[in-house]
Amino acid sequence: MAFPRIFWPGSAGDSVELTGDAAHHLRQVLRVAPGAAVGLFDGRGHEWAGQIESVSRQSVRVAGLVPIAPVAEARVPVTLAVGVLKGDQMDAVVRDATMLGVAAIVPMQTAHVTVPPRAWQSGAARGRWQRVAVASATQCRRAVVPEVRAVTTFDECVREPAAVRLMCVEPALVLAAGGASVADWRTVPPPASVQILIGPEGGWSSAEVEQALAAGAQPMHLGPRTLRAETTPVVALTMVWATWGW
Repeated sequence: MAFPRIFWPGSAGDSVELTGDAAHHLRQVLRVAPGAAVGLFDGRGHEWAGQIESVSRQSVRVAGLVPIAPVAEARVPVTLAVGVLKGDQMDAVVRDATMLGVAAIVPMQTAHVTVPPRAWQSGAARGRWQRVAVASATQCRRAVVPEVRAVTTFDECVREPAAVRLMCVEPALVLAAGGASVADWRTVPPPASVQILIGPEGGWSSAEVEQALAAGAQPMHLGPRTLRAETTPVVALTMVWATWGW
C-alpha cells in the first residue's frame, strides 16, 4: 500500500472530516489533492482506505472509506517495562518497541535511574512518548498503537500479572542474588503474555534482581557484549519473536 496513512482515533463511517494535526499533515506536509488515496487507522487495530474528497484551510474530508485488513499483531502480547532513560534515548525505545510489536510500554523508576522525577511528573514526557508511538505505528503500517503508561515503580511492575516474566540481566548478577544458573526460557511454549524487564543505563541493583527472581522472573541473557540501554529492548524483543513467532 503506497498511499499515506493518518492516525484517526475517532469513529470512521463512510467518510470523515479530518481537522487539527491530521488535516495539517495532509495539507501542509503531504500536500494532498482531491482524488488522492489515503489510509486511516484508529490505533486499536482498525484500518480503512479512502480518497481525499476536499481540502480546505480548516479540514480535509476523506470519503469512500472501506475497511481493509491490518497487518497482523504478534501472537504473544508483550509488555516492555524499561527504566526511564534520558531524552532521545527513551524516544528511541518507544519508537523501536512500537515497530517491533509490543502491546504496552511501561517506563520504570528504578534504583539506578538518573533522570530526575521532575522530568516526567508533569505528564509532558508521557504525552511526547505517546506521540512517538503514534508516529512509529504510522510509519511501520501498524494499526495498533501501544499504550505508553505513566512512569511507575519497579515494585509495581513486578507485581503486575504475566504468564512469563523475563529480566534482562547478566548471569553473574543472578548468581550473586542467590538465583540458580540461567535457565533457557526459550524452551517454554508460547505463553499467554510476557513482561520484559530492562534496566536503565546503570543496570539493576542486587535488591531488584532478588525481588524479580522472587516474583518468578526468568533471567534473560543477551550475549557477552555490553549493549547501550536504548539498544537492549530491540535485542530482547527480537529474541522473543525469534523464539515464539510474530
